[in-house]
Amino acid sequence: MAVETIGGKTMTIDVKTNELDERFLTISKFAQAVGTTRRTLLFYDEKGVFKPAKTTANGYRYYSYGQIYRINFILGLRSLGLSVDEIKSYLADNNSQTLNKELGKLKQRVEDQIAKLRQVLEVLDQKEANNIQLTDVDFYTVKRCYLPPRDFWVSDFKVNCSEKEIAQAYSDFYQRLGAGTMVTNRLSGFLTDLPQAQPNKYADAGFRIIKEKSQLAQVKLPVMTQADGDFLITKVQNTGEGIEKGLAKIRQFAQTNNLQIGDDLWQFNTGVDITRLGLTKNSILAYRIN
Repeated sequence: MAVETIGGKTMTIDVKTNELDERFLTISKFAQAVGTTRRTLLFYDEKGVFKPAKTTANGYRYYSYGQIYRINFILGLRSLGLSVDEIKSYLADNNSQTLNKELGKLKQRVEDQIAKLRQVLEVLDQKEANNIQLTDVDFYTVKRCYLPPRDFWVSDFKVNCSEKEIAQAYSDFYQRLGAGTMVTNRLSGFLTDLPQAQPNKYADAGFRIIKEKSQLAQVKLPVMTQADGDFLITKVQNTGEGIEKGLAKIRQFAQTNNLQIGDDLWQFNTGVDITRLGLTKNSILAYRIN
């Protein structure tokens, strides 16, 4: 038997088993008692977060029953997502204001993670029927149909941009939205200021990048509403010639049927495979009938 002094008290240690009396636990038994692992306790000891009550000359660690409360508190903070350094900072001054500050930062991180997971869930759970009015459209055949109201996130207004500038604006827009938003089936494309579907003015018209708004995502971007009503729509190939051809078809249909159309060209992508200029291979052109 050997004698050790711990916390001002003299304890006996069995030299053969290196165990203190029943008032102390070995590291393995302590880990089992608090539902963690020996490796975790060693890690916290090395980091100065939670040390054993006694470490003998030959390196054996012993813990008191009174330490169970502190380690459970530490494990609880860790399970919430606080880093080891954040826990150590709190324990150093044992100040509730410090803990509240750390938990406040943690809350924001959790909320950000929840928002991202909701976006992922939306992608996985989305139904194609969301935009069924725009699926049954033929190339360069104008169709009159009702579209429900929709809210869109929009970029800043741009005029007569080069391909490079459009690509940069597109990248900036989706960085602000979050990468996951890009791959949802919600409508995307452009809102172009082009009164009366004038084909010869399309190339120089001002535009905004648009993405149909989700109620799940918390994004600080301007929002514009596509009002509900009857629209003239047609499907086009996304080339300069193809878009101008589609515009001419809409303009001709409106004139033939004595219809007054608005000033906004809604150009919706068909799918999510963007090729160039922020567009898919084909798109739907839509004008609201006034």
